[in-house]
Amino acid sequence: MTDHEQPLVFFSYANKDQDRVKPFYEELDRQGFSVWMDCFRLKAGQNWDFEIKRAQEKSEFVVTFLSRNSVTRRGYVQREMKEAVDKLKEKLIDDIYLIPMLLDDDIDIPDDVKGIQCIRASSPNFMSELTDAVIFQIGKRGVKISKAQKDQDFSWSSSVRKEEWDGLPGYEVTLHLPELRSEKYPAVVDVNPIIKGDLLRVLLECRSIKLNQSPNLYNYGQDKFRRTNTLEAYFGDPISKGRVVSIIYSFHGYWAGAAHGNHYYKTYAFALEPMCQIASLRDIFVNVKDAFPVLQKLARDSLLESSKDEQGNNYLDKDHVHRGTEAIDDFSSFVFRENTLEILFAPYHVSAYAAGPQEAQVPYEAIFEFVKPEYASALGIDHLRYRKLHPLNE
Repeated sequence: MTDHEQPLVFFSYANKDQDRVKPFYEELDRQGFSVWMDCFRLKAGQNWDFEIKRAQEKSEFVVTFLSRNSVTRRGYVQREMKEAVDKLKEKLIDDIYLIPMLLDDDIDIPDDVKGIQCIRASSPNFMSELTDAVIFQIGKRGVKISKAQKDQDFSWSSSVRKEEWDGLPGYEVTLHLPELRSEKYPAVVDVNPIIKGDLLRVLLECRSIKLNQSPNLYNYGQDKFRRTNTLEAYFGDPISKGRVVSIIYSFHGYWAGAAHGNHYYKTYAFALEPMCQIASLRDIFVNVKDAFPVLQKLARDSLLESSKDEQGNNYLDKDHVHRGTEAIDDFSSFVFRENTLEILFAPYHVSAYAAGPQEAQVPYEAIFEFVKPEYASALGIDHLRYRKLHPLNE
């Protein structure tokens, strides 16, 4: 089976546990599963941070191996687990996506995964439990209808546009192009060329490197990865809220000769009836001048609160957070979730690169009074206004 035929299973673990995790990889690989484990998948010269993030974003399942080595310190395992828990929120309640595997029985299970059934490596049937979970979800995957498809009567698929050219530097671009369709909202097909146009402009920009070669910096004796601009763009399941749909595109890029790769987002939001794009948060507010200070404070508070560790220490710098949220243009990547407006920030924007991308959650209850009535209705939050005006009727 090829990677395209099988969903990707991502292994997240502490480096000190590598020898304990390898048998899991070898067994799943023997059974024909497509498994991503850094020590087997990373090639010489590749940027490991970039490749790990890209692999996790593309994975259908994340198996996080918990041990004394991984739960007692902050690091990549914690960050990968947090990202997996965030992605789990987009799935159906009975979906299997994050699979915690306990390598040591005597550890405290992290709060983020306490509600998820764990598999213990000490169990005599641990391997069959893992494969059964993956096989079960793969079986569901082919027939399930996502929450957005059920609620909004629209469906989606994607096609892949890939182009590469070997030069000094060269480029390798992979774009996942959307195909949305609906009988209830036939105009939803207008979303497709809007997003495709943006993505194709990205391809044209990458292609322009043919006219800007640098043989003084690169040569064909170098590893190809080191002299290639790499970019991949893909989207997760569309997110529906009322009669509004949001789409998150994740971009993973690595430019030739760079110290590390980068990860950033571009989001799209559309009202379904009438079909129109919500290009900016300016569109939804009655008066941006009044709304933005409230939005800004809530976003800053969310970023700083969510970045605290168990001891109450904050790994985000307050000044950096404030610099990255000074203007409404800093809030250009946004998603309308069930109970909150989510603002996405790329690495560097509100934190150091090592802290990774960040997101802020702003409750609708805190901003609904600034939202235009037509958008409040489209989002299904107009009842909040009634609740405030008639509290005794609750």
